[in-house]
Amino acid sequence: MSGDAKNGKHAKNVTRATRIIKTEAGGECTDNQIEISTELSVGGNGLAPMSSIRRLARNINRQLSRRQSSLQEALPDTYPGWAALLATLSAAAVGYEIRLQKRLTGPPLVFGQCQTSPRLSEIYARLTASPSAILRRDIQPSLFVGTRASVASTFAYLLPGPSRLDSHPRFREILTMPADGAKVAIDWELPPSRGNRDRPLSIEESAVRNGPIKVPVVVILHGINNHANFGYIRSLMRVCTDKGWIAAGLNFRGCGGLPLATPRGYNGAYTGDLRAVVQTISGRLAPDAPLLLVGNSLGANLVAKYLGEEGLSNTLPPCVIGGVTLGNPMRMNAGTMDPALSSLLALGAKKTLLENWPSMKHMTNSSFRGAVKGALLGYSLADFDSSLAPLYVRNDPIFPYALRLGFQDGEAYWKDASSYRFLPFVSVPLLQIIAGDDFLVYHPFTSKVNHAITNPNVMVVETKCGGHLGWQESQLDVNAWGVGTSWADVATVDFLQAVMDTRTIAAKKSANGKASVHDGNALYNRMDATDEAVRLRSRL
Repeated sequence: MSGDAKNGKHAKNVTRATRIIKTEAGGECTDNQIEISTELSVGGNGLAPMSSIRRLARNINRQLSRRQSSLQEALPDTYPGWAALLATLSAAAVGYEIRLQKRLTGPPLVFGQCQTSPRLSEIYARLTASPSAILRRDIQPSLFVGTRASVASTFAYLLPGPSRLDSHPRFREILTMPADGAKVAIDWELPPSRGNRDRPLSIEESAVRNGPIKVPVVVILHGINNHANFGYIRSLMRVCTDKGWIAAGLNFRGCGGLPLATPRGYNGAYTGDLRAVVQTISGRLAPDAPLLLVGNSLGANLVAKYLGEEGLSNTLPPCVIGGVTLGNPMRMNAGTMDPALSSLLALGAKKTLLENWPSMKHMTNSSFRGAVKGALLGYSLADFDSSLAPLYVRNDPIFPYALRLGFQDGEAYWKDASSYRFLPFVSVPLLQIIAGDDFLVYHPFTSKVNHAITNPNVMVVETKCGGHLGWQESQLDVNAWGVGTSWADVATVDFLQAVMDTRTIAAKKSANGKASVHDGNALYNRMDATDEAVRLRSRL
């Protein structure tokens, strides 16, 4: 018999059975009757009947009920039982954390011409002189925080930092930028006035504002959507002032509660504000007092770019003797960023834009308002940058660093902002610290790290963990739980101290008869730098 004939006969049987059931029921079928009738057609070749789906749902429900009953029976029904269960789970979690901590514990990796560069060799020797030296000892992340990149990064941003109820004098100074009249705020912190033998009695607010400043000054730059009162900035400032130095937290234009004085905010390419701040502070320093620069994230990119620009044209003030960058992206391109992170950063950028809207609302130009509207409606940081790129302020990369307005698009802005192009021209010792689990900038950083280590003045340090600006550490089993001290803070201060200690040695090795960059460790003399600047103009 053919398949069609079989199917036809089967269908007739089903129809006949259904009619019988309807007749016996005396009218319409109930759900149970329909289920019985459809069971007669299980062997057919048609689609699965509704009853099969219902049976499957009932079976799943029975299985879940059995498992739930088994779980309820397994759970303790007394307080001691619950305590024992929680203790077991806690012990398992702590055991896993301890194993993870051990796996992430280890010394940092160091890259650079530490053996061939005389100046860098001296610095490296000091940072690895003993088993407890910062670049030689193990970095042990704190449990539950330092062992997880996202948690460590979140704590770095959200923690309030050191207490303000202490003897560290603090004050804010507002500076007007000579290029376009913009204003930036510097949050100063001085060494403690009591209990610090390293603090000269002459360090007062008036001396900082008017000079002469006789101790080292460290200028610290924050990251995107932040300001100088974030915990990770204040933590680093405190480590500096405890050394007897002066810390200056630079708030970008429109940040830190200071309203915009011009309709243009900060960005990752414009180094003019940092240049003006350095020139202002250098004019207040005593002849032998050094100035050092530290940047975080976007601020790290600005520090590296500034040092490269100044080194290229041989215009770096002699008082600037070194710098540190923490979490420097080097290659700026918001278009390649993780979509979730990009949208999160865009929200922060939009918040800053809206906070400064009173300073921009008087702008009636349609293109200006259209760009701002596009930035606010955009989903990602790439959309934000692409919309505002024509409004961004920028500067020429070579002396006299003339101020310009606008980029053609986001791609042009990201290219100009990328600091890796200027790292070969950095003329003072520069330490770049990156964490291997930095989810924000590790990949763009490592893609251009060769531009850094080809410069004999640049040292790159990579840690196993730390996240983005996290580096929560528990050293020698002290404060091993939760929030610890920042390893990067200690590494930064130790590196800057080594730079100052080796300054005199490097100065003695300065080339004779050439107007070279200070400290005798320049890559180019003045004539070489000028020629290179001419060649670079067409490439940048």
